[in-house]
Amino acid sequence: MLYDVGLIVFGLALVAKGGDLFVGSSIQIGKIFGVPRFVIGGTLVSLATTTPELVVSANASFDGDAGMALGNAVGSCVCNIGLIVGTVALLTPVEIEKRDFVRRAGWMVLAAALVVAFTWNRTLSRPLSIVLLALSLAYLAWDYMGIRQQRVRALDEVGPADTSGLARTVTFFVFGLGMIVAGSEFLVGSGQSLANALGVSSAVIGLSVVAVGTSLPELVTGVSAARKGVPDLALGNIVGANVLNLSLVVGVSGVVRPLTFDLSTQVYSYSWLAIFFAVVIALVAWRGRFHRGGGLVLLVLYVVYLTGMAFLLPTEQGI
Repeated sequence: MLYDVGLIVFGLALVAKGGDLFVGSSIQIGKIFGVPRFVIGGTLVSLATTTPELVVSANASFDGDAGMALGNAVGSCVCNIGLIVGTVALLTPVEIEKRDFVRRAGWMVLAAALVVAFTWNRTLSRPLSIVLLALSLAYLAWDYMGIRQQRVRALDEVGPADTSGLARTVTFFVFGLGMIVAGSEFLVGSGQSLANALGVSSAVIGLSVVAVGTSLPELVTGVSAARKGVPDLALGNIVGANVLNLSLVVGVSGVVRPLTFDLSTQVYSYSWLAIFFAVVIALVAWRGRFHRGGGLVLLVLYVVYLTGMAFLLPTEQGI
């Protein structure tokens, strides 16, 4: 157990330092190409920070652990909003460009609706998983077109971008991402060992311990972005990461092996997913930004979500 605790501390150090490099280089890439931080967060950063969820869920599906595979993806979405957006909003108010947010939130809600519809009978087949993968590709293609338009406008307004420092910036981006992913692997593996020692089910582990562990890149990115005074980068990252968790991560997991899971996992996780999506969208619609009061609401809801799992989800092993 002491060995696992040591690995957790080491993983946190890797993730923290990697997050600083990652956020700084992402901001610089956006400046070089004249792309808004919210757009960069929703594409480049979110695709990179979703890597741990993708690896963990795909491996879990390969091992036949559907509870872990789906629980990690859905639990990460809940963690992204409750823990990460709540924490960032407590650190500093987040001003939102409503038009960009509404567009990306629409993709997020669509992905969630498809996952719920496709798994209504508590199974996810390969053909429907391929549909989810197609949605993730459509989202990334839509994002790419948006970035191209932003770059064209930037060229018209300020002329060609100065790419002299691009190679160095990309190197820091990749190196920071590598540190985040490596640190997350230490955290997830050690955290899972500790959770298994407590005798909880794979669904609970996926929705809580593993979801938090694989969401650490988003958490560190969010905190680093808030500390650097660019919290809109963090919010774009969260929305984009949620789209990819529900389309790319769940889709890949279902293609690796069809998923089957229990009723209590479905009802509990999907209900809370709907609650957090509704609250985060309502906060933006009401105020046009995330303030500290809204951040506190999200954090309290997340504590209630974690507490409820101890009483409502089964503790026997297996799905």
